Amino acid sequence: MTPQAGVPRAVHFDIGRVTLHGYSPGQRARFVSSLRARLAGLAASDGLSWPSGASRRIGQLDAGVLRPGAPPEEAAERIAASLLTAIGAGPGERDD
Repeated sequence: MTPQAGVPRAVHFDIGRVTLHGYSPGQRARFVSSLRARLAGLAASDGLSWPSGASRRIGQLDAGVLRPGAPPEEAAERIAASLLTAIGAGPGERDD
């Protein structure tokens, strides 16, 4: 969907809880910062086709298992990609 001229596109993510096993408080903060940045970048991307409809609700998202020692930024990238898949956004043509 292409935004009308002068009307900004808005995509809102409301994430209730993320469980991060084995992360220190500092690593959790890095993860949250990275996830926010990645989702903001994806929301602003013109290369994605956002699904139509007012909202999507995902009860639980399984982003798989990270490799041992993976940094929080890698976890954020994986969760952002899994979230896009779950809501049906991805590369493709936009509806006009």
